[in-house]
Amino acid sequence: MNLLEKTIKTLELVKPTDIRVYDMEKSSPFFDYVVVATANERQANALVSYLKEALPNQIKGIEGKTGGWLLVDLKDIIIHIFSEEQRDFYGFDKRLMGLKRVEL
Repeated sequence: MNLLEKTIKTLELVKPTDIRVYDMEKSSPFFDYVVVATANERQANALVSYLKEALPNQIKGIEGKTGGWLLVDLKDIIIHIFSEEQRDFYGFDKRLMGLKRVEL
């Protein structure tokens, strides 16, 4: 199982809504995929625990455990977990609209 598949399977454990994966390989020299999902703070904190267990050597950084926006840097994959309000406010999906989406 590749890193993206393992990341999505781990993410699905916390049952977020509206998971979207964007292919960034041709758009960014820093990472290959951006994953955006909606979850509450409890789900986001649980995800951090699950990721630490499933991908212990892949996590490069974690930012924003409170406040409605969690960012997890897996080097080749960046995960953004938003509360519903923050996802609407920041409009990441609109900003990434022109990019190829990876079907789950």
